[in-house]
Amino acid sequence: MYSDKNFRTAPCHAANTYVRGNARVQFLTSRLVRFEWQENGSFEDRQTLAVVNRNLGPVEFSVRKMDGIVILSTKDLKIELANGGGEFSPENLKVSFKMNGETVIWKPGTEDTRNLGGTIRTLDGANGCKKKVECKLKNITQAKAVRIWEPINLGKGFVSRSGWSLIDDSKNIVIDMVNNRKWVAPRPAGKCQDWYLAAYGHDYKTALADAAKIFGGQPLPPRYALGYWWSRYWAYSDDQIEELVRSFDRIGIPIDVMVIDMDWHLEGWTGYTWDKRYFHDPGEFLAYLHRKGLKVSLNLHPADGVGRHEEHFEKMAEAMDLNPEKIDKVDFDITDPQYMENYFKLLHHPEEQRGIDFWWMDWQQGKSSKMPGLDTLPWINQLHWEDMENRPDRKDKRPLIFSRFGGHGAGRYVIGFSGDTYSTWESLAFQPYFTATAANVLYGYWSHDIGGHMPGTIDPELFTRWLQFGIYSPVLRTHTTKNAEAERRVWEYPCPYNEIMMETIRRRYEIVPYIYTENRKAFDTGVSLCHPVYYDYPECDNAYEFKGQYMFGEKLLVAPVTKPVDKDSETAEISVFLPEGQWFDIARGEMESGGRVITKRYMINEIPVFARPGTVLPAQRCRNRLNNKCYKDLLMTVYPGDSGSYTLYEDDGVSTGYLKDKYVLIKMSHKTVGNVKEITIVKTQGGFDGFIPERSLEIRLEGATPPETVSFVGKPLNRIFRLDEAREGWTYRAETASAVIKLPEINLESGATVKIHLNPALPPSMSFGLKALFSRLERVITLNTLLTSGWVLHEQERLPQDLHHASRRISMNPETFEAEIGRLRELIVKLPEIIDTLGHTTIDMQALDKRINTARAAINLLATSGWIS
Repeated sequence: MYSDKNFRTAPCHAANTYVRGNARVQFLTSRLVRFEWQENGSFEDRQTLAVVNRNLGPVEFSVRKMDGIVILSTKDLKIELANGGGEFSPENLKVSFKMNGETVIWKPGTEDTRNLGGTIRTLDGANGCKKKVECKLKNITQAKAVRIWEPINLGKGFVSRSGWSLIDDSKNIVIDMVNNRKWVAPRPAGKCQDWYLAAYGHDYKTALADAAKIFGGQPLPPRYALGYWWSRYWAYSDDQIEELVRSFDRIGIPIDVMVIDMDWHLEGWTGYTWDKRYFHDPGEFLAYLHRKGLKVSLNLHPADGVGRHEEHFEKMAEAMDLNPEKIDKVDFDITDPQYMENYFKLLHHPEEQRGIDFWWMDWQQGKSSKMPGLDTLPWINQLHWEDMENRPDRKDKRPLIFSRFGGHGAGRYVIGFSGDTYSTWESLAFQPYFTATAANVLYGYWSHDIGGHMPGTIDPELFTRWLQFGIYSPVLRTHTTKNAEAERRVWEYPCPYNEIMMETIRRRYEIVPYIYTENRKAFDTGVSLCHPVYYDYPECDNAYEFKGQYMFGEKLLVAPVTKPVDKDSETAEISVFLPEGQWFDIARGEMESGGRVITKRYMINEIPVFARPGTVLPAQRCRNRLNNKCYKDLLMTVYPGDSGSYTLYEDDGVSTGYLKDKYVLIKMSHKTVGNVKEITIVKTQGGFDGFIPERSLEIRLEGATPPETVSFVGKPLNRIFRLDEAREGWTYRAETASAVIKLPEINLESGATVKIHLNPALPPSMSFGLKALFSRLERVITLNTLLTSGWVLHEQERLPQDLHHASRRISMNPETFEAEIGRLRELIVKLPEIIDTLGHTTIDMQALDKRINTARAAINLLATSGWIS
């Protein structure tokens, strides 16, 4: 990946250039071409705010002339230039290439109607896929400005179903050396065209990989950024935040980042001085949070400059050669190197030395400045990033800023703040599509206000579903506006939502090793963690049409539930497109055939996530912070299939050592030979400071039936019902249809192999659907209990409890699996009749309707299990 750490110009490889008059053609790859025309004849080789590199190596191309037309050809495309080097137009420039056996032609002005979109600066004020915009309505007497809802336009991305995409960099400010430092500069006077045409057909992944080399790739964020962020727009005091942290730890909810919104500073939109009425001793407060293992971010709006009320006003005025007695404010000027140098040195560095880990650049002050054409947002993002990147006192720590999208190239500065959305189901439904589509412009780290921002109040079910999307998104950060009813402490919600939300956050921490590995792949390849399904299935229409689902890394397809449950069955009906092949529904524990659209129902505690057969998912256990250099307690989940593997990536989580090959690769694999499944985990490559080879290991076989025996290093492991209380052994958990193996310590240097002897009479398919069934039976028990009383209303009224308890009987005695499953299949068909009888039997006629509705909900819920019709 290109690094901005040391400034240099960004010229194309010298041999890749053809010049004719005031026009220049530069081949960046055989499929990516820069077309440049300068009215003044002075070509531009400097970086811009978007482009950081144009040298991707030599490209072979030929030049020939025919009837006055110059033809430039690579192995993938042909360019026809028909003039003597004038401004590009449809009359003098044509590009042609092959896509799926057909010839595609592009000319200047061709509209890219099939572009797959990119992303936008902010979702401020968005309600779902619409935002309010100002519109002037004219009547007989006057024009009146009103605000109307319009669909959000995500702009143009680097990929298109048209087979080509065009990025226009003509108006972007350039980067030059000004007074011996890198700084923005206007382009030379005169008209210009500066276009990048990417003609990759439907090879989207290669297009993104090459775009990353030009516009900059996505750095690997510190590992703690993948944990839970607490954020709320509220005038917190230090003791309130400290108590909040204690509550997280007391309840056992993981958290890594504390974001403190505007009220940390004195009144006003812009501020740099702690409000001592709320934070009596900022240094001690920050030290306390660090002792608790948290990172801290402060909200920042710099546009109003430094007023007289600020602690550093006098120093700032003097540093700017101003008399503090004669002014009331030092104006903010992002175009002045002197101002920005003092901005960092006097306002930010002291706070970072006191304990601020990164800044929330809540920047939305417009696109104008003293330099015509300069968009302030990408420039301030770049300045903050480079300030953190280049300071010797940071000792190779990774930079991190939290800001808004600043256009092409913005993915170089993770993480993105998507803005203040409405707290509605429509907003939740839009965000999976919005997040995945941003991958088309290499912007893979959107952080949303989980729960929404406005107007504040949120239904528990909506917040639960939003959190479920959040754990399968780049960053998990809850937030809201100042509203007493806008609760974000998950433990304050009623049952069952509070327990589900707490487990959801814990699940996020469990899968961080997978997320972190996939983020490393994004750094290497340009394919973001959350990306559209059509990257892998570009010729399949359904991959484009089902916009609410996406790939979460290489191994998982996620289709978050974004609508309320149906009250009659307490489930939400979701339609999911599964590409060709087999897919394992992790939530329901069953295998599905792909190449089709499936429709299934999911309870409030279920998230539709799908994995290919044999998938290996690396994870970790029992973490409330992400501040360890190694994953101390490894977890390896294996989904049904004969074989599979995954290479876990691990580094120290905070330094830039990963840029210097300081990391470790750990291969996790499994294969089945006959009736023996062999699972292996071993370090295969690398090292870094702090790497520890000794780990504990837990292996989970999902969608499994009880094995006969399990052995480690040739010795049998004991089967133990309460495995959590044992040092090592294995157990079978029928309620989730999973076999669990626990090893107290392994050495990754030498590797570890576990052999599982499968029962040939119990194929994995016998367990499919058990997870969904037992989950529903657990809820049916509650509903059924509401229908019973001191009188026996049906001789089998406790059958739901009996059938659900089959999971415990199997777990205690796995050898009864086949008999218990047979009994389940035989008796479960009786439940609807029993529950219906209970619902219609009562001596209290006033309660009859309620009892009937309760019975109907239980019966409908059972019907969604797939075990009864």
